Amino acid sequence: MGKKAGHIKISQCMIVKNEERNIRQALSWGKGVVYEQIVVDTGSTDKTVQIAEEMGAKVFHFEWCDDFSAAKNYAIEQASGDWIAFLDADEYFSERDAHRIPGMLKKIENLSLKGGRIHMLRSAWLHLDDAGKVFSAGQQDRIFRNIKGLRYKNRVHEVLTLSNGQLPRCSLTDLAIMHTGYMKSLGAEKGNRNIPLLKKSVEEDAENYDLWSYLGESYAGSGQAVEAIESMEHVVERVAENLKNPDTPIKISEDRLFAAFSVWFAAVSFLQEDELPFYEERARRYYDIFAKTGKLFPDVEFYMGRFLIRIGKQDEGVHFLELALKKLEQYKGSSSLKLSAQLNLAYNILRLCYEQRGDAAKCVYYGTLSLRVDRYQEDTLAALVGLLQGDPNTTAGQAYDFLARLYRFDNLKDILFVLRTALKSGYADLAELLRQAAAAQGEEI
Repeated sequence: MGKKAGHIKISQCMIVKNEERNIRQALSWGKGVVYEQIVVDTGSTDKTVQIAEEMGAKVFHFEWCDDFSAAKNYAIEQASGDWIAFLDADEYFSERDAHRIPGMLKKIENLSLKGGRIHMLRSAWLHLDDAGKVFSAGQQDRIFRNIKGLRYKNRVHEVLTLSNGQLPRCSLTDLAIMHTGYMKSLGAEKGNRNIPLLKKSVEEDAENYDLWSYLGESYAGSGQAVEAIESMEHVVERVAENLKNPDTPIKISEDRLFAAFSVWFAAVSFLQEDELPFYEERARRYYDIFAKTGKLFPDVEFYMGRFLIRIGKQDEGVHFLELALKKLEQYKGSSSLKLSAQLNLAYNILRLCYEQRGDAAKCVYYGTLSLRVDRYQEDTLAALVGLLQGDPNTTAGQAYDFLARLYRFDNLKDILFVLRTALKSGYADLAELLRQAAAAQGEEI
């Protein structure tokens, strides 16, 4: 199917069910790169199997048993490659990254000979929204050696483990897996699918707080805010117990710890107005607990800030939002951050807060940051134009020059967008300068 990378063979594996909308793209990235493509179907009723077979994949069937690890391990057993690339049907590598993988594996083999065996490659994991834009990112280990002692565990949110109990050694790469499975159109469906499996898992292993955190996240993704809050409180209270008594260790990864706190604050911050006051005391206590962990994760401050603003504590809310932005600059971790994709929202909340305070300088500052993220925001631009117009020390020419740093005034679209706002604001002098810019482009307005 593909060319060998020296003596290295790569098996692309996936488990699927009713993935006819994704299967072509899921298999396409591996063409010309992998040695074989293994598709394990767990009960499709659409054209998934037919399409996979037409594309030359080896298709196997596995009777679904509410266990993703069991299905994935079955797929691994069918693979004959030296290395396995195990992406889901809603994930893919870009063509450029795909063709870099064989060369990376050659280098890994050489490194392993010198410094000990490396078991897997760690890649960036980029979540795409419905518009195809990245809204958050994390890391995943999806390319790994095909060796007998390396297999998946957990019914859902499965992880690779070595049978000898040692931690697999991984090598960090600059590869990026594109993931479409968290699109809003699919998020609730995935959450509802995972919830029964996670509930069964926590019943079997109640002290596994990674699983409790995943359960809360799945509830949140499916719109079940109360259940999400309750699940994450189960985790947070256990963290608090551990802080008081370190001799009672908690079984949770850093990534899941971050998710527990950030999802709790996020879910609470989106509750109905009449429910919010009930959670204020708990929110303050939970933030103190998080602070005592000594961890840095800006999403916690971001959602705490939103919560405080919604309950009328604007000064505190602004403090937390600005603290979140400051911590974002310091953050060096690999856990998926929502703030990175919601910077524009944070900037606009702060702009509105400072507008209400009458702080024009801060309003301009955050409005400018917001427009640098997305310059085609009418409300934000209107606020900025209004402030420039109302400043007696700013001439129309200075306002034009200021806006020229945000917009391309050699571009008719940008000129018209700003001109429309200037006219609505009654800023005639600025509007005239914009008309002159349009005339310079050969357009009379």
